[in-house]
Amino acid sequence: MKSWFESLLIALSMYSTLPVKCLNWTPRNLRHAMACFPLVGLLCGAALWVVWMVCGLLHTGSVLFGALAVLSGVLVTGGIHLDGFCDTADALYSRREQAEKLRILKDPHCGPFAVFSVILVLLLSFGAYTELYRTQGIQTAGLLTGGFVLIRCLSGISVTTFPIVPASSLVKTFGENAARGERWILLGESLAVSAVLLLFWHWLALCLLLLTLLIFGGCARMEQKQFGGITGDLAGFFLVLGETGWLLGAALLGGGFSCV
Repeated sequence: MKSWFESLLIALSMYSTLPVKCLNWTPRNLRHAMACFPLVGLLCGAALWVVWMVCGLLHTGSVLFGALAVLSGVLVTGGIHLDGFCDTADALYSRREQAEKLRILKDPHCGPFAVFSVILVLLLSFGAYTELYRTQGIQTAGLLTGGFVLIRCLSGISVTTFPIVPASSLVKTFGENAARGERWILLGESLAVSAVLLLFWHWLALCLLLLTLLIFGGCARMEQKQFGGITGDLAGFFLVLGETGWLLGAALLGGGFSCV
């Protein structure tokens, strides 16, 4: 039980801005860090729910809500996944050889491809949040929270299952120290979240789940073909792309399906 608690602290300290410290990064304590990673999605959902409730009480306009909703996710995660998204965009759109793409992934500088890519996903997320606030009720925060959790489950599955690029020290640390059955725990979490989403949001949830699986499969194929495996930046790229797709899908399809 203590190792599970330490794994939780590691996941929270790595993937959120909560002021927790875990100095015991031992192989034993890292065993279940990926299984705890989806809990960060619950934190993102809780922050979104608070923003939605406060904006509703103050009768805030949808534009300001959209900006605050985007900000809430960045504040909870510290933008760690956006950093990986930017690095991947620079490498992917450079259209160089694989070795050069891997070098660009590790380059701390931000190139033009990263800039316009991150502006695009933030703009799309802002637009989706604005539309959802304008047309849907606060219960939609539950649908979005489910997406945040599910996408982190899939990201954890990729880290514990896909081939790891040797130069990716961070993913190597989490992937190689994960418990032998960690991927099955993450799969079980994915199925549980999916079942809850389908129970409450029916066809809308089904459409979003299928869209997310398509993005997951596309990113997995891209990672293997373009980079030879997965890295922390590539995992962040999928997470940002998956969340943006979930938000857009919810905004575009939300009016066509009945929700609770």
